[in-house]
This record gives sequence, C-alpha cells and structure tokens, in this order.
Amino acid sequence: MRNTGLAYLLWCSWFLGLGGVHRIYSGNYFTGLVWLFTWGLFGFGQVLDLFMIPGMVERKNLRYQLYHRENNQTPITHEVIVNLTEGQKYSPEAVPAVEKKSDIYTILKLAKDNPQGISVADCVIATDKPIAEIKELLNNLYKEGLLHIDNHDETGTIIYRIV
Repeated sequence: MRNTGLAYLLWCSWFLGLGGVHRIYSGNYFTGLVWLFTWGLFGFGQVLDLFMIPGMVERKNLRYQLYHRENNQTPITHEVIVNLTEGQKYSPEAVPAVEKKSDIYTILKLAKDNPQGISVADCVIATDKPIAEIKELLNNLYKEGLLHIDNHDETGTIIYRIV
C-alpha cells in the first residue's frame, strides 16, 4: 500500500533535479519517466501534481487491493441445508430465499462500523460494484444528508462518514 505523505516527500526530490519520482511511486511509470527527463514537465506538471498526488496514490492502492483480492481470495461458497421429513419431496419453494442487502445498506453499515471514515475503495470492495457507480451512490447519500464528506487527517484522501 502506498502512502500519500511519502509521495509528497518524493515530490520534493524535484528540488534535486529528480522530478516525477512521486509518479513512478504512484504507479504512473510512463509519465513519471517523462517528468524525470523534462524536469517535472518544465515545472508546470510538477506544481500541478501537488493537487493530484492524493488521487494518484488512492488509484494505486485501489488497483493493488483489487489485484490481490482477485488473485488471493478464496471463493466464498454458500451451503443450504434443507431438512426434509420422511416422504417429503424437495421443492425450491420450500427453501427460504436469501435476501441480498442493498448497496445503500451495505455502505451505510460500513460507515457506521468505521467511524474514522470509509473511502471509495472500501465501498467498491464491500459491494463489488464499479467505481463510477459507487462514487455516484456516495454523492447521492451525501446530498440526502446521510453521509458527510471529509479528508483523512494523515493522507488527505476523501473519506465519507456517517452523519
């Protein structure tokens, strides 16, 4: 997992003539090399990156989490046991349906269980939904007054807290 503070520290290596090291650290290898050989895109790109570092680090961390989740997670299987009395036949109607929780419920429960705040990555992992859909859902929950948007104290990333 990458750290925003370290990315900012690497950004400072620009003063030593090594622009773009923070981009390489954040997983943007091609643009990091361009910044490295052009002195931070002649300084303009380097200054612009001051505002973009939290997002770059968050994207790298999300890609890392998704990669490790897909490659290392053991599949979850559900087992349904139906007790039938003698002479009774199995029918799908006899088995109670398992109700899937809504994404809104899942996100609000996650926010309640984590009062320090949740990120977009946390919600993507909890719901298995695309990032764009989660961002839209979080913004709707914010507009409805159910979540509060804030920045993480240490990393500066956007977090959501339950109201």
